[in-house]
Amino acid sequence: MALIHGPAYVGNECFIGFRSTVFNAQIGHGCIVMMHALSQDVEIPAGKYVPSGAVITTQQVADRLPDANESDRAFSHHVVEVNQALRAGYRCADGIACTPSLQKSAQNSASSNGNGSSSRSMPQNGKVTHLLQADIVNIIRQQLRQGYHIGLEFADARRFKVGSWQSGPTITSAHEAQVLTQVEQFLTNHPGDYVRLLGIDPKAKQRRWERLIQKPE
Repeated sequence: MALIHGPAYVGNECFIGFRSTVFNAQIGHGCIVMMHALSQDVEIPAGKYVPSGAVITTQQVADRLPDANESDRAFSHHVVEVNQALRAGYRCADGIACTPSLQKSAQNSASSNGNGSSSRSMPQNGKVTHLLQADIVNIIRQQLRQGYHIGLEFADARRFKVGSWQSGPTITSAHEAQVLTQVEQFLTNHPGDYVRLLGIDPKAKQRRWERLIQKPE
């Protein structure tokens, strides 16, 4: 759902996130543009990071963008690999013959993002399970903007019935890509458990918000 509207230029090794728009703009080599961002009438220098939801419509703002770091690049490569796995899964599910390269891509992406973490599962029927829905991503983003930490809890079916949750990690990073990756990794590690997401105020050391984000099938 990204929109690249000419005249436009996108350099090599760039990442353009979901629902982002590049209109009458140049994106330099190695840039990472996250989700729901607008780049219009500007030249973004090489190697820059455009945050989710950013509106870049003046050159002054474009020149002040931060440099992309290694965790940003790891996240973008991870998303590309996941989409390759989705493509392979959809082709198999639709009865289209799976080529060896697609099968290898699906297996690699379903098991690892290049640094040991996984964010999607590839069941034997070829259908891919999305672990984080768009509304959950937006909620996490809102919690981070308020300065909250993201916490996780889990419970098996027996514990869930009696409301006995087990504590998971508290993610203290304020970097959106890192937080999303860790949440997805936790879901991958607990496929048969209920998982609850928490918004934790680090100053008051209290939870401010909670939501169930995974139910076992």
